[in-house]
Amino acid sequence: MSAVRRTVCDLRELPTMAALTAWATAHGAAVTYLGPDLQGHAVYAARRGPVTRVVTVPGPDPHPHPLTWHSPLEALPADDQLAAAGAAGRVPAARSGNSAPSGSSDPSGDPCVPAGGLRAVWMAAVRAVSVL
Repeated sequence: MSAVRRTVCDLRELPTMAALTAWATAHGAAVTYLGPDLQGHAVYAARRGPVTRVVTVPGPDPHPHPLTWHSPLEALPADDQLAAAGAAGRVPAARSGNSAPSGSSDPSGDPCVPAGGLRAVWMAAVRAVSVL
């Protein structure tokens, strides 16, 4: 009996906004603004099931910047939130924490988000880079 492989999270960056829009149109997904990256460029994403495509638009971000930076991937809405909002809802604020027990998935039910949320992953990466 062969093992069944299931995609849990497929996250890829596309080269242009036109490519993201074309992908979103072909897959019936909405393009949403996620926020700025560390360089101040706008980040947009389209998501369908476990597949997410993102693009970073060069140039200054046309939206106001928050006082503190949060990873734009933390603001990805869950599929059920998009469906409830008719795929045109606003992106929710980034989660400030995670009450799920260690080793379990995020309480949003998103299997792509580990326990502790993406913020925990980001902070671990920041700590690792500062050690180098």
